[in-house]
Order: sequence, then structure tokens, then C-alpha cells
Amino acid sequence: MAAGWSSLPADILNEISGRLNTDADQLHAHQVCAHWRASISPPAAYRPWVVAARQAPDGLSPVGEYSLQLPRGVPGVDFKAAPPGLPYCCGTPRGWFALADDVRSPTRLVMWEPHSGTEIPLPCLSPVFQVFLSSDPLESSHWMAVATKHRWPEAHILFFWRPGDAAWSGPAKVPCAELHSVEFHAGNIYCIDGMSNVSIYDLKLGTASPPVLLRCFGMSPNQASESWETRKYWKDSVRAVHVVACRGELLLVLLFHGRRPSLMEVYRPAWTPAEWPFRVGERVTDLGDYALFLGCGDAVALSAKEYPAIRGNCVYYLVHNLPKYRKHWAMVYDLGTGDVDDIPYPAVHKQENGCWPYSWFCPRRPFLKKQLA
Repeated sequence: MAAGWSSLPADILNEISGRLNTDADQLHAHQVCAHWRASISPPAAYRPWVVAARQAPDGLSPVGEYSLQLPRGVPGVDFKAAPPGLPYCCGTPRGWFALADDVRSPTRLVMWEPHSGTEIPLPCLSPVFQVFLSSDPLESSHWMAVATKHRWPEAHILFFWRPGDAAWSGPAKVPCAELHSVEFHAGNIYCIDGMSNVSIYDLKLGTASPPVLLRCFGMSPNQASESWETRKYWKDSVRAVHVVACRGELLLVLLFHGRRPSLMEVYRPAWTPAEWPFRVGERVTDLGDYALFLGCGDAVALSAKEYPAIRGNCVYYLVHNLPKYRKHWAMVYDLGTGDVDDIPYPAVHKQENGCWPYSWFCPRRPFLKKQLA
């Protein structure tokens, strides 16, 4: 019987794996034997999942009620049960969930890691919009939580918390417009808002000093000689800007409206204190085997060597700011060819009780290692 199972044709194995909805079943099928591993698609757990919100993101409220979906919209995540009484999500940084007991006026705010079940209580912040982590609390003793809070009418303000603090410090000196992207790099936090303004804070990790604002500025094209009309066209054509750390360097991803030849462009920022205006820098067209995953606030760079189900030199973008009647909820943009693979909105989520794409959740590597052991 064992020999018979190990010699099933590849097309039958693909048919079997295509009917498995849960990540655990996909992993188990992949572990049967070398023939099965070579014949079926890589397990879904080898790529990030989509954090889907029950309510349409408005830029003013946290994720709220949520579910985890495969990129094509199929539920299939097997984790331990979330802590009771915390049904609302306020971010999924570095393989953790920020969970709260209420959306508008929480009395409990907890960081939860689903593989180990570790819970880290945070002081309440009302109302918290999204929580970010400077590093993984299970891998570093020097880390900081950064929370964003809505301030009328559409601004976000930042607060900071270190383990052992009795309360959040802040707010930060400079409010942001609706926050699009946050990244930690080389001891700093980079925040980009909906007006393409950049705020940079020195987190001073490992010390008790409060974060210091290094500078806040708006971005411009690379050539100082460009006319005002050219600079205005460039700014008007940019729909959103995201910042992400990849292979030890900081990158900017610019998303454009349809008037430009490129849908997305990636740059190495050229920011120095003596330079004004601050320009986007050198364009990047080859990320090697890395792919960038962009959602609301969180961004991550992953290697196709570690996650074989993803494609290198691509940008995976969740269309979290478009109405539900649009036909795409995610897209994969190839930086080398300019080709776009649109992931259609799952039909089931177009219904009244459907889901909206919000951000990506990438499980910590120990979760995958144990699943494969």
C-alpha cells in the first residue's frame, strides 16, 4: 500500500492538494514522501496570509473583527485559540497579534504570539489604531512597541512603550496624516503618511530615553533642476508611498496612478540632513529572490528560498484602500517585467458579511519549523 501511495501520478496529487483547505493538511500532505513533495504545490504556510477585516478600513479605526485567509481568499489557518475576551485586532507585527477587548474604548490590550501562546499585556490606549513592534520580543531583550492613535479629523499620533513602563510615553511631537507605512531600521522608526511626508524618530533602544524626532519632511523627485510643474506632476501621480527594510537596507515603494508607465517603482532613499529637498534616490529593479509584502501599515521583505510559494523580485500589494465593488483585492507586481497578476476579490467576500483585505500576517519561523519537524 505504501508503494502505491508513493507512486500516485502528479496530476492526481495536485487534485488532492487542491481540495485541502487547512494549512495543517497541506503540510501533512507535503510530508508524506519525496514524490509527494516534488509533485504538489508548496504548502500555503510557506507564504504570508491575508488579515481580512470584517468592516471596510476607513483609516480611522483598527482592524477590529478579523479573520486570516490564504491569498486567494480561502480560510485555512490552524493556530491555538486566541485569548478569550479579545476579539478585536489592532495590528499583526512580526508574527504577533495586537488584540483588544473593545475597538473604541479598550480596557485590555495584549500582544499574543499564536505559536507559543505567549501573551504580553500592554497599557491601554484609547482608542488605539495600530500597534507595531521594533523587534520580536521572543528574540530580543531590547524592543519597543509603537502605537498609533487617531486624532481628529484625519491625523495619527504616535505613542511609545518599553517593557516595564507603567504607561505609554508621548504623543510624538509631529502628528501624521493618515499613516500609510511604518518601518524600523538601524534603531530608527520611519513613518510615511498619506501626504507622502516622512517622520524619522531615533528610538534609542536599550535606554530609558524617550524617542527623539530626527526630522520630518516631504519627498521630491531626484533632480533639483526639475521645474515646479514637473515636481507637482510627480507628487500628484504618487498614490501611496511605503517604506520597507530588505536585505539590510531601507527601500521606498512608490505606487502611482494610471498616468505613469509604471504601476510601482522601488528606490533607495537619498536622505541626508544637509540635503533639501529630500529626494527618493536610486531606483531598484532587481530584488534577487526577495519579495516585498505591503498592506496597511505593516510591510515585510521575504526570501523565496525560505518561502518557496512566493515569487522573487515582486511586490505583493493588498488593495486595502479601494471599495469592495472593485474586482481585485491583491496584486503581484513583477519589478523585472512590469507584469501584474491581479488576485480577484473572492466572491464569498463580496457578500454583506464578507471581508476586506487589510494587511499581511507572516508567522514566525519557529511556527513553520515545528510544523515541518
